[in-house]
Amino acid sequence: MSEQFQRASREERDQTITAYSSVPMAQLAEGAHSHILTGEKMTLSFAHLQAGSYFPVHTHPYEQMMVVLKGELDAVLEGKLYKMSPGDVIFFPEGSQHGAQMRDVDCEILDVFTPARPDYIDKMRRARAAT
Repeated sequence: MSEQFQRASREERDQTITAYSSVPMAQLAEGAHSHILTGEKMTLSFAHLQAGSYFPVHTHPYEQMMVVLKGELDAVLEGKLYKMSPGDVIFFPEGSQHGAQMRDVDCEILDVFTPARPDYIDKMRRARAAT
């Protein structure tokens, strides 16, 4: 590196970095649980989806991108199924009808929403309060 950077202190690191696995899981739907983290303008959802479960078709006023990390699922977008595997990314425009059908293996995904979702922030707070 051509620039010099000062290493953050342990305290600074602890105030800045979060291991998502340390965040209690909140239930999103039957068979769908998530570690939810949020900033001022975006929400991240690291979700575990059980094999054979179904995330009901819905709409919301948020842009969403979903990344499959493990497993496979069929994403539903505007009435069509899209088979997704690890590394695949799908964009759900705000107001679009979308959902997901899990295949025969558990699936892990990352959902990114903008702007931040107040309903997910509430789910995150309730999950933290329950621990």
